[in-house]
Amino acid sequence: MEGNIVNSILDLYKEKNWRTIVSKYHNYPDRSKLLWVFPAEENFEFLSESIVKLGCDRILSIGCGSGLLEWIITEATGLPVSGVEVDGAWWHCKYAPPTFIPLILTTPNIDDNTTNLLRDSMSTALMFCYFNNGPAFFQYISKYSGSVLVIIGPGYGKGVHTDPSPFDDLGPEWKPYKLQEIRDSNDYIAIYKRNNLQLPLEP
Repeated sequence: MEGNIVNSILDLYKEKNWRTIVSKYHNYPDRSKLLWVFPAEENFEFLSESIVKLGCDRILSIGCGSGLLEWIITEATGLPVSGVEVDGAWWHCKYAPPTFIPLILTTPNIDDNTTNLLRDSMSTALMFCYFNNGPAFFQYISKYSGSVLVIIGPGYGKGVHTDPSPFDDLGPEWKPYKLQEIRDSNDYIAIYKRNNLQLPLEP
């Protein structure tokens, strides 16, 4: 990230002005240096309404990077969002980007503390945004006790690879629930639920 952009984002962060961040920078030429995705307000509403309907009241984001998106989600929806990252040495060095939430640091093989967190997550949705490590993804969800996955990533033809993608078949245990495009970006928020999760009755 360029220094002036970092400083601008930090100033808006200190003001809790998440709306300006997502509205001002979603068309910025180097926006991927800031965030992979810049959801609009209706996208945050979709995310919040979907996971709350499925019984979740918080989000755990795997591979959250600086945590900027996670902080924005909390500000926009009121849902607490925590973030997990690997390589604690990098995140503590002077060259690392600023962080916007406290990071839960783990190891590539997922340490015991993170494993316990995943196993104590019945009311927590597990989120992966532009994640690109399929084996690690399946390692995380194998330890996850909850029933809701959020996968954010590119649509077909975007020219960007993620693993998983929002349209992947995650196996017999998981079923697509809802999908929404982020603005007109060909990025998507995909919600998956465990097959054994019963949907609430419509009023």
